[in-house]
Amino acid sequence: MPAALRTSMGYMIGDYSGDVHEILGKNLNGHSTYNDLDLDRGDLVRVLRATSEDGEAFGVIHRSQATLIGEGLHEFPADSYRKSDPELHAWVKQSSSVLGHLDGVRADVIYDLGQAEKDANSWDKMMRYHALGAPVTGIPLVGDSIQRMVDVGTAQYLGEENTKVDKQVREDLVKHFDYGQKEMDSLLEQMARSKGLEPEELDMSPGEFEDNIQRLNEEWYQHGLKDSDLKMGER
Repeated sequence: MPAALRTSMGYMIGDYSGDVHEILGKNLNGHSTYNDLDLDRGDLVRVLRATSEDGEAFGVIHRSQATLIGEGLHEFPADSYRKSDPELHAWVKQSSSVLGHLDGVRADVIYDLGQAEKDANSWDKMMRYHALGAPVTGIPLVGDSIQRMVDVGTAQYLGEENTKVDKQVREDLVKHFDYGQKEMDSLLEQMARSKGLEPEELDMSPGEFEDNIQRLNEEWYQHGLKDSDLKMGER
């Protein structure tokens, strides 16, 4: 993809956040329900990978998904976090898969930039700015309380701000990437607490939050991460 198109493509993909969430989070047998897109998941992952050579583009795409995911989690009542709710399970599964796919793209970009002796740190700095706090036209507006939760989750996703992206860091990104899982963990915990759940309820086992909701996050994040690699031809 020509470099001049990457930023604009990132904002356009951000505008189609619902479709992207469906394509990366579900095994669609037809078109997306938001804008009737007929796009194969592998094709989308490869478009995301090409677009994400631009740090701003990736930051915008990630922020659009984090906002959509946070808004979706907020729609569920407290009982959905206490008792089995198939609709919440489905949303967690899909959202964790989305974040896994995006993490696969992020890790691959940073690794390849370093291999090509390009400035991975400049990419990372630009991505951070647009993933956390930069105003993005086209992304649906959400309430302040939800946005604060999204920002806290995104801070978990970004990890240590001052970490230099050197060779060892790049290799660790590929082998031990779990930022998106931490981000989803943070969002789930904040949402449950905002609904009135106490800390001991979150850790109760057997219990819905500990044994079902968090387990789904772990499993489907890893699924998305591995599937992203496969779609990019990395495995």
